[in-house]
Amino acid sequence: MPSDVNGFKGAILLKNGQQTSCEVALMRNTYGFVAAACIDYMDKEAKTVNQSTIYEVAISGGNQVSYGTVMVSKITPNPRYDPKTFANNLAVVEFPGNGGRYEFVNYIASWRPDWTSMYYVRRSLISSMWNMPVVVPYSESSEDLSSCARANRLFLSNQKDMMCNKMSTPSPLNSTCSVPFGSVYGVNGANIAIAALYSHSAIYGDSICGGNVHNYYTVMENYVHWAMSVLKTRVPVYHSRVAEYTENMNPEYSMTIPGQPSDIDGVKVVGGDIYRIKTEETPKEVPVVTEKKETKSRGLSTLAIVAIVLGALLLLALALYIYRRKQQGKLGEISRVRNWWMFGRMSNRNSQGPPAYPTYF
Repeated sequence: MPSDVNGFKGAILLKNGQQTSCEVALMRNTYGFVAAACIDYMDKEAKTVNQSTIYEVAISGGNQVSYGTVMVSKITPNPRYDPKTFANNLAVVEFPGNGGRYEFVNYIASWRPDWTSMYYVRRSLISSMWNMPVVVPYSESSEDLSSCARANRLFLSNQKDMMCNKMSTPSPLNSTCSVPFGSVYGVNGANIAIAALYSHSAIYGDSICGGNVHNYYTVMENYVHWAMSVLKTRVPVYHSRVAEYTENMNPEYSMTIPGQPSDIDGVKVVGGDIYRIKTEETPKEVPVVTEKKETKSRGLSTLAIVAIVLGALLLLALALYIYRRKQQGKLGEISRVRNWWMFGRMSNRNSQGPPAYPTYF
């Protein structure tokens, strides 16, 4: 039942104290998988982790119980992770396990033929407290694989390593925006184990908030032995006891990375922390801001021209006034007028304070 997932231990990656959309697939209380696209890097090839970012893992004990937040001590991105296509989009995160107070084991679903159905899950926090997970049952047989393949060449070449659908759920940070789920659980009878993590989305248009969006998830089963090579220990996995079960023991396993061009015309591919993508990429707002600035610039230019014209007319009127007074032989009075205009008026201004005008920012 979907309610069973509520009792599972789960985790979310935090960056600089902010929750991300990136779920951590816990294996034990000291390590787990996370999408490599959720990590900050020093280089475009995503080989060197940016250590200036503060990474933490918030751990749920299930049923909205918090196991607290722990600092990440080590991050190891898959060396074959390709940030352009999101191939092999996994990293191993290690952490101290909250001082050993909570020891547990979570299993990775390690054989896809086991799964009779799946649960798509979105975990989230509010004010450091866990929301109830959003859990949606889904059947793999109902996936529109041809549509998913047309939208993303990585999926076209690696369907055994990925899942795809158009399912989404309201963002916990913005209820008007629908976002992908964070993780997928494989179901085998009464047994449930985490099977995949969100990788990336292919968007027809500009916004990930609804519309024609395909969401892709990385299946973790073929990366278990790579994780073992990083952690130097066995990783807990679940599979049914059948003769057909086969295990991928290659620690250097890699998806097939598409050749050039890897993208598709009219499709925008995004991944990583979807919450930040939404706030940073707002292409429709940029022209509006620019247009307003241009309007203000044009308005200020018009005011400047009007001020110059009025000033010129005022000076001309003053010159004509002085000329007429000269003609009348009243130069002394003219001198007083000129002195008041040039000096006395400025003194009065300084004593009274500057006039108020509309200010533009």
